[in-house]
Amino acid sequence: MRRSIQEQEKNDLRLNGDEAAAALRRRFRTAFLSVAPALFLGSVDQTIVAAALPVIARSFGGLALATWVVTGYLLAATVAAPIYGRLGDAFGMRRMLLWSLGLFLIGSFVCAIAPSPIILIIGRCLQGFGGGGLITLAQALIGEVVSPKERGRFQGWFGAVFALASTIGPAAGGVMTEYIGWRSIYWINLPLSAFAAATALRLQPARGSGKYHTDTFGILLFTIATVSLLLSLTFGGHELAWSSIELIILLIASILCFLFFCFAEHHARDPLLPPRLMSKPVVWRSALAVLFFAAVLFGIIVQLPFFLQVEFGFSTTASGLLLIPLTIAQVVVSTATGLRISVTGKPRNYMLWGLALVSLMLFVLVPTLHTGPFLVALLTLLIGAGLGSTMPAAQTMVQWAAGSEELGEATGILSFARSVGGVLGTAITSAVVLAAQSNHAGASLTAHSPGFGWMFLALGFLALAAALTTATLPNVDLTSKPT
Repeated sequence: MRRSIQEQEKNDLRLNGDEAAAALRRRFRTAFLSVAPALFLGSVDQTIVAAALPVIARSFGGLALATWVVTGYLLAATVAAPIYGRLGDAFGMRRMLLWSLGLFLIGSFVCAIAPSPIILIIGRCLQGFGGGGLITLAQALIGEVVSPKERGRFQGWFGAVFALASTIGPAAGGVMTEYIGWRSIYWINLPLSAFAAATALRLQPARGSGKYHTDTFGILLFTIATVSLLLSLTFGGHELAWSSIELIILLIASILCFLFFCFAEHHARDPLLPPRLMSKPVVWRSALAVLFFAAVLFGIIVQLPFFLQVEFGFSTTASGLLLIPLTIAQVVVSTATGLRISVTGKPRNYMLWGLALVSLMLFVLVPTLHTGPFLVALLTLLIGAGLGSTMPAAQTMVQWAAGSEELGEATGILSFARSVGGVLGTAITSAVVLAAQSNHAGASLTAHSPGFGWMFLALGFLALAAALTTATLPNVDLTSKPT
C-alpha cells in the first residue's frame, strides 16, 4: 500500500485525459464511501448525547455524574487519537480502523444496557477509545490511496461530513430521546458500526511498516497531561472555581507532564509523537491553527442556540435550526475548497482568507447582536463559509509534510488539536458569559445580557489568532516534495 500512490500515478500517465479522470473518480468513490460511515459515526457521537443528558440524569436520579457521560468520551477519544495514528502506521490503517470500530461497538452496547451511571461512564470511555481512532484513521486511509495533490477533493468531503455530523448530532439525539428513549442513541450504533466495518473492508489492506515499540513512558505522560488539561478546561468556572487549588494543581500537572513528555520523546526508541515530525513548521503551526479553529466552531455550536433562546425567546428546536446556515455554508465551502486545492495544489491561502473572514464577521456580529435573528443567521452563514476552508487545507498540508511513513501520526496530531480546541472553546465561551453576567447588575441571564457580546468578541480574537498562525505557514505546493 505504501507504493500504491506511485503505482496509481504511473498507471494514470499511460491513460488519456478522460480515462485518467475516470480512474480518479473510481478511486474517489471507493475510498470515500469506504471510510465516510466511520468518520460520520465518530463525529456524530461527540455531540449526539448532549440533548439526552437531562433525561439520563433524571433516569439515574441526578446530574452529579451525568457530565462524565460527555467528558469520559472526550477524554478517551483525545488521548487515543495520536496513539491510533502511530498504530496505523505500524500495523496498517484499515486493520486498526476495524479494531477501533469493534471497540466502539462494545462501548455502545455497554452504554445501551447500563444499569447505573458508573457503567454508563465506563461504556462511554470504551466508546471514546474506539471513536478516537475512527476520525484519525478514516482521514489517514485517504492519504494512503491518493497523491498529496489529489487529497484536497477528498478532505473537502471529509470536512462536509464532519460539519454535518457536528450539527445533526444534537438534533438527532433530542428526537430519538424524546420519541424512543435515551438508550436508542447507543443501540443505533450497533448496526451503524457493523455497516461502517463492512464498507471499510472494501479498501485494500496495508501491512504498515511493522516497526513498533510501545512508548510506555511517553503514553503515560501524554495521558496524564491531556486528562489534566481537559478536566481543568471542562470543570473550570463550573464545578471548580478558576482560582481553586484543585484547578491550579490540574493545570500545573498538565504543564509539567507535557514538558516531561517533550523531553522523553527525544530519547524514546520509538516515540509516540516523533520530534522530527513535531518540529516541522507546517505540522505544528497547522495543528495550532486547527486548535483555534475548533475552539471557534464548538464555541458557536454550543453558545449560539443558547443566545437565541435567551435573546429572542426561541424554542430549543428553533434555535437548533438556526445552526443550519452555519452547516450548509461549511459543507459547501469545504467541498469547494477541497476541489480547488486539487487543482491549484496550494492550500494555505484558502485557509488564511477563510479564517480572516470568520474573525471579521464575529467582530461585526458583536455590535449587531440585538438587531434581530435574520442578521444573526446571515452573519452565521458567512462564518460557516469561512470555517469551511480550514480542515481541507490543514489536513492536506500536514499529510504532505509528514509523508507516507508518518501519515497516521500526523493525522492524529490534527485530531488531538481539534479535540482540545473543542473543549477550549466551550470552556472559554462559558466562562466569559458567566463572568460578564456576574459583574453585571442582573444576577441571571436575561435579554440583552452583556455576556454574549463579550463571548462573541472572544471568539473573534480566537479566529484572528487562527488566521495569524496560518499566515506564518509557508505557501506549500503539494505537487513538490517536502523539504
